[in-house]
Amino acid sequence: MVDLERARPHAVVFDIVRLACGPWVGPDLRAAFFEGYGRELTDKVERSLRCLAALDAVSAISWGVPHHDPEIVARGRATLARLERGDAA
Repeated sequence: MVDLERARPHAVVFDIVRLACGPWVGPDLRAAFFEGYGRELTDKVERSLRCLAALDAVSAISWGVPHHDPEIVARGRATLARLERGDAA
C-alpha cells in the first residue's frame, strides 16, 4: 500500500482533481490522459470536476497561508484564476 492516509469515500472524479489543478496545465497533457483513460468526462462529471477544483484551490490557499507554503498558495490561486477565465479545471 502506498499513502492511504487521506483515502475516503468521495466522488470518482475527485481522483482527477489534483491532475486538473497541476500537471494538466501543460500542453496536451489532459488530452493524452483521456486518450489513455479511454473516454472523456461527461458534462455532469466535468461540472463536478470544476466545482471540486474550486474547493481544492480554496483549501490549498487556506492551508498554505498559515503554514507559510507559497507553492501551495500559488497553485490554489492559479487554479482559481483558470476557473475564473473559464479554462478547463
